[in-house]
Amino acid sequence: MMHLLREMMHSLRTSPIFAVFVLLTLGWAGVIGLMVFLMILQPGFMGMAHGTQPSHRVHDLTYGFLFGVAVLGMLAQLRRPTKNVASMLMALIPWVGLLLAAVLSTDAGVIRSAERMSVALLTVIVALLHPSGRDFFRSFSVSRVNWVMLALVIIAAVPLLVFASTNIGLQRSVPDDHAALGHYGFMAAFSFTIIGVGLLASLRPEGWRLTAWVAGLLPALLGLTSLLFPNVSSSLGLVWALAAIAWGVVFVAAAKLTKGTESPTLLGSGGVLSKSERG
Repeated sequence: MMHLLREMMHSLRTSPIFAVFVLLTLGWAGVIGLMVFLMILQPGFMGMAHGTQPSHRVHDLTYGFLFGVAVLGMLAQLRRPTKNVASMLMALIPWVGLLLAAVLSTDAGVIRSAERMSVALLTVIVALLHPSGRDFFRSFSVSRVNWVMLALVIIAAVPLLVFASTNIGLQRSVPDDHAALGHYGFMAAFSFTIIGVGLLASLRPEGWRLTAWVAGLLPALLGLTSLLFPNVSSSLGLVWALAAIAWGVVFVAAAKLTKGTESPTLLGSGGVLSKSERG
């Protein structure tokens, strides 16, 4: 904890405006999270009772996962931001996913809300102020690509894009309360986010390991949520829920078994890398 505080103070000294906006973004996201929590504890808090409706459980949790991806990416900026370029990009992906879902479904309500747009705008500002500056994309290179992880993302992209397409169609055409609240758009954005974070982790820029964990956890969390609420709208069927969990485990395992920041190999596949080569 003390180490983290020291690094935060270092960031404040070296990049004060950047650090202030990171803290502002996290603080505002925390306020939004607290309001949601109070709404669940006390239905009707500030006129809101949405999070207490069982029919929206999968949608609400999925939306929370999207928000969580952005928050985790921002939290990583508190510690050596120049070594956490991947996390900074990861923080942007959910908002890109929501924007894409809104455009494809022709429903601006998917992205248009005070909490979504404010946190998204703050995240973009933080990215523009990132201390890496012109070197932001320096750690991207073909030699760093993990081809096993990339292949897993490509395999998962097929059902994920089908899932996204189905939900975009529902968001565009179904006149129910889920569509009115943008929930089908959230599910499509979730699919786009898994693909985006997975691709980012496969490219392995600075700070890629957190993105690999997130890419694996997201489908696993959706699978677990579907098992807990099997009869709720947008819940995955048993087979797909188990497949999502299994894919997440395999993806994280592939990341864990990979060492070296360039020309990655799986452990045991040959060659011992020097300490300076390890990622």
